[in-house]
Amino acid sequence: MAIAACIVYLASLIGGDNMINKCPSLAILAKELHGESGERLQELADTVYESALDIYRTDNISDTEDICTKALNLLNQVQEAAKGKAFLNRLLANVYHKQGKLKESLELNHTAAEQLLAAGEIKAATSVYGNCGALLFYLGDRAGSYRKQLMVLSISEENDLKYEKARALINISVILEGRREFSEALNKLEQAGIIFRELSDERGLAYSFAAIADIKKETGDIEESLIYHRKAMTIRKEMGNEREILLSFINFPSALIKAKKPEEAEKLCREALEITDSSHWPTMKALVLINLIEALLDQGLAEQAAQKIRETRKLFSTFAGHDDNRVELKFLEARAFHAMGKNDKAYLVLCEYVEGMEQIRSESREEEISRLKIAAEVETSLREKETIAQKNLELSKTNDQLREALAKVKTLSGMLPICGSCKRIRNDEGYWQQLESYISRHSNAEFTHGLCSDCMKKLYPELPDDLLNKAKETPDEKHN
Repeated sequence: MAIAACIVYLASLIGGDNMINKCPSLAILAKELHGESGERLQELADTVYESALDIYRTDNISDTEDICTKALNLLNQVQEAAKGKAFLNRLLANVYHKQGKLKESLELNHTAAEQLLAAGEIKAATSVYGNCGALLFYLGDRAGSYRKQLMVLSISEENDLKYEKARALINISVILEGRREFSEALNKLEQAGIIFRELSDERGLAYSFAAIADIKKETGDIEESLIYHRKAMTIRKEMGNEREILLSFINFPSALIKAKKPEEAEKLCREALEITDSSHWPTMKALVLINLIEALLDQGLAEQAAQKIRETRKLFSTFAGHDDNRVELKFLEARAFHAMGKNDKAYLVLCEYVEGMEQIRSESREEEISRLKIAAEVETSLREKETIAQKNLELSKTNDQLREALAKVKTLSGMLPICGSCKRIRNDEGYWQQLESYISRHSNAEFTHGLCSDCMKKLYPELPDDLLNKAKETPDEKHN
């Protein structure tokens, strides 16, 4: 293709005047793609990346995706600008994550990490590998996430990357918390906190406080959990970063609910929803809604909770991953049905919840599951009392008959080694045993002794013939 024609074709890829106005550097990249040095292409790629990042920070996700995709389509036609490709891939991965496309985000993050390593950007690559570990966690691959975070920790220690090490420690602590290894998880968080204080990193410190708060909640220390959540929330609000504030809005209400403060939890959740609605972040909104649903149920507002459950279910259909939260929604739906007196539906949904859970982590939830199950079973038994009673009676009779029959069943089978002369039988121990003794032992037959006609004649020849003839012979014996 001639260079002039190529330039026209590449320029058409960026979307005309509208896209040129939004990102002029993209148009320049299209025009100068061929014939420029690798250094110049990297400079152009960096400029496009900065423009896309600025748009991303305004929560204009659609335009950010469009710019990154078009820039990568151009850059992937040349060998140069590996670093620029990596940064654009990483930003596009963030866009996909925000859209709930977790698998696509994981794939792009992995590509970006490999590109950054190839470009010698070890620090940036380590950070992106950490993103891969977090995405594996969200997608339910806990083992893969743990291995990835351990790899990040190892690279960080080898290259003295303190921030990346602290971040890996926090991510590892989350996985350990899921395994109920609370002591080891707290140890990792303490190490991370020390590093963040050395770096004067308030954002990282907020992460560690929030993670400690979650563990305190799981171990039953609710007051300590609230203290740490408030510390994290204070730092995040001072930073003014909506994404960071949302992280607190997801975890803090859960602790308030456990502390029997559902009204305060509801207030926080509604604040968070204002942010998620404006930032178009479906995954975050779904997680906030789950907390709101639980807060509403704890206040006895089952109808409102049911409405939010439908909204959350619809949101979950727009993205992948977060399997634990999807299962959690089932549990809350069962609670809502029960609160509205629909125990049959509650029990059916509860069965789906139990099926989706490998184990139930909370004793209080185990108690509630039992209570809901009993309520549904009682309701069913009252409706069908006569039928169930009749079936139980018939079953009882059948069982009695079966037990009686089984008690009488004692049979002989197989080949029996019997002496051709004395007719004794060899038992399992190898001893020869009288025929009637063996049969009595191995069956329910009982013997009463008498004499056949032949033996009577042989033993008592002096008896008259009419007495001897009273001993009847079987048809087979007569035949023989």
